[in-house]
Amino acid sequence: MRLIVLNMRRLCATLLLVASSVYLYPQSSMGVSGLLNSPSAVMSKDGTVKIGGNFLNTNMTPDTWDYNTFNFFLNITFLPFLEVAITNTAFDLYDEGKFTNVDRAICLKFRLLKERKYLPSVVIGSNDVLTSNTSNLFDPGRGNKYFGTHYLAISKHIDISGNKIGVHAAYNMLSSTKQTINFPLSGGISFSPNFYKGLNLIAEYDTRNFNLGGNILIFKYLYLQLFVQDLKYLSFGAQAQFSIL
Repeated sequence: MRLIVLNMRRLCATLLLVASSVYLYPQSSMGVSGLLNSPSAVMSKDGTVKIGGNFLNTNMTPDTWDYNTFNFFLNITFLPFLEVAITNTAFDLYDEGKFTNVDRAICLKFRLLKERKYLPSVVIGSNDVLTSNTSNLFDPGRGNKYFGTHYLAISKHIDISGNKIGVHAAYNMLSSTKQTINFPLSGGISFSPNFYKGLNLIAEYDTRNFNLGGNILIFKYLYLQLFVQDLKYLSFGAQAQFSIL
C-alpha cells in the first residue's frame, strides 16, 4: 500500500514538473486558439500543430443542430503571425437520428501586434470563411457557412509572483445569416497559477452566454478542455499538439 501511495506521489510530482515547464495556449471550441468559446489575441508558437476534437452540447451550435454533436480539427500555425484551422462538425444531414455528414469550416487568424511589456497583442480573425455556394464563396446567406464570424481581439497578460493573469476582449461581427450574437463584445479573464503553468482557468462572455471552464496540458502534448456554457451546459474536448520546427 505504501508503495502504491509513493508511486502516485511520484506521478503527481512528475506531472507538475512537466506541466509547469510549458505555457498553455487556450483553445476555443472551434479549434482555434482563444478562450473557451470567445476569441482572444493569444496565438501558438510558430510551427505548432494541433489535432483534436470537442463534444458540443446543442446550445453551443447554430439552430441547424437541435441535438448534441462533436467536431474534430487540424490547426497549424504556419508563420508567427498566421494560424489556420480546418474544423469538421458532425450533423444529421437526412434527419435519420444519426450522423451522416460533416460541416467543414476554414478559420483564419492574423496577428497584427505581438504582446509587449506595455502593449497588448492584437489579432484579426475569421471563422468559417468560405461557403459551399460556388457562385459566391463568401455569400453570407447561402451554402453552409454556419459558424461565420469576423473579429478583432486584444489580449494582455500580467505576471504576479509567477501567476499569469490574462485579460481578453474582442469585437465580433457576423459574416453569416446562420449564426447569431446577442451583443458584439466578448471577452474574459484567464488565470494560470505559478505552481502549474499547464493549467488555465477561464471565465468569459461569448456574445450570448457566460461560461466557466479550464484547460490543462500534460506532458507537453496532451491537452484537455472542459467548460460549462451559460453555467448549465457541459462541453469538453481533447487534442494532441506538437511542433514541426
